[in-house]
Amino acid sequence: MINGLKSSYVQGPVSALLRDYDTCFAKFLRPSCNGQKILQAVLMRAAFRRFAEERVAIRQDGASTILDVSCGPGDFSVAWASDIAKVLPFGMIFYCTDHAAGVSSTTGERYTTATVKKIRTAAQRGDLVLAEAPTGIDADLFFGDDRLMPSGKCADVIHWSHSGYHVRDALGLDKDQSLAIETGMNTAIGKMWSVLDRQGLILSIHQTRDVSDGVPSQMMPISRRYSGVLDDVPELIERQIARLGGYVASVNFATPLFFAKLHQADWERLKRPAEWPRLGPAELRNLLLLNFCAYDFSDPDRAALEKLAKTGKLASFIDAFKAVVTQNDGHLLVKCAFQLIAKSQDVAMKLKMIAGQLRQDLPTFLRQMANQMDIERDGDQASDRVGAASRSAYRPVR
Repeated sequence: MINGLKSSYVQGPVSALLRDYDTCFAKFLRPSCNGQKILQAVLMRAAFRRFAEERVAIRQDGASTILDVSCGPGDFSVAWASDIAKVLPFGMIFYCTDHAAGVSSTTGERYTTATVKKIRTAAQRGDLVLAEAPTGIDADLFFGDDRLMPSGKCADVIHWSHSGYHVRDALGLDKDQSLAIETGMNTAIGKMWSVLDRQGLILSIHQTRDVSDGVPSQMMPISRRYSGVLDDVPELIERQIARLGGYVASVNFATPLFFAKLHQADWERLKRPAEWPRLGPAELRNLLLLNFCAYDFSDPDRAALEKLAKTGKLASFIDAFKAVVTQNDGHLLVKCAFQLIAKSQDVAMKLKMIAGQLRQDLPTFLRQMANQMDIERDGDQASDRVGAASRSAYRPVR
C-alpha cells in the first residue's frame, strides 16, 4: 500500500483505461482521496431537510416526481435518491435520462437501464419508496428535441450533477467554439425547464471558477489552459435561467483531491507514454487522475493525455499539476457550485434563504467531510492489510 491507496487496479492496456470515462471517474471520486461527493451528499441532505421544512418542491398530497439528468451508471443516483427519500412523505416517482451511447463499462448496459435496475433494487431493500416503477429515457441532452420525460409529465425536483462539461464532447470539431457551447448548454437547460413543475426546483452541481468566497479552483485553471475544459458551466446556467425568467441561488464549496505522493523520477515517468504500461499502482492512479482533470473524452480512440503527448504539451501539463500538488503537500482544491434553481418567485425566495443557511453551516459540513474521508482512508488501509495477509498465506501447489 502506498499513501493510503489500494494496490488493486483494473487490469488492461493503460490506453484503454485512460479512454474509459467510468474508470477515470472512479479514481477521481474515491472518497478517501476526494471529498467532493461526500460534501455534495452532506449539502444535499441538509438542503432537502430544509426543503421539507419550508415545503419546497416536496409534495404533501402524493409522491414527489424526481428526474435525474445524466444519470450515468446509477450508483450515485441510488446514493442521493436514498438520502432524500427520508423527507418524501409519500415516496417518489423516479425518472432518469442519459445519452443512448452511455454504456456501463462494468455490465455493458445502457446507463438508463443500469440506473433503473439499481433504483428498483434499492426500493426492494427498503432504502427508498417508489410510488411507480422507475423509468429510464435515452435522450440527447444537448441537441435536437428529445424529451427528458414522457409527454404531460413534470418533475418536482430535477437533479443535474457534473455533466454540463460534456457539451464539448458532443460538439466534435466545434467543441472550442463559444457560440456552439452556449447553444448546446441552452438546449439542455431548455429541455429541463420545459419539464420542471412551476413550483419545482432544479439542483445543479458543476465545477466553477467562482472566487466570491475567496477560494479559487486549483484544478480548472490548469485544465482550461491545456484542454479547454469548461470552468464556467454555472455561469452559463445562470445566464440562461435569467433569460427564461427564473432564479438561481448558489452555494460555492471547495474540496481536496489527493494524489499519491511520488518521487521526482516517478512524476517524470508519467510524461513518457512508452513507460505507462510499466507504471505501479500509485503512478497509475495519478495518471488516471490527470487524465480525468484534462476532461476530454470526445475521442474514443485517443485519451486526453494522449492528445497532449501528440501536441508536445504533456510534460508541461503534468508539471503544472505537480507544482500545485507538491506545494499543497499532496492535494489540490476542486471548486464547485451547488445551484438551487426555481421558476416561481415564491420558491426562489425560499431557496435564497436556504442557500444562505447552507453557506453559514459550511464549516460544519467541511468537518463532516474530513471525518468521513478519514473513515474511508482507515477502511482502505484495513482492506489492504487483509489483502496482504491473504497473499502471504497463499502458497501455490507444486
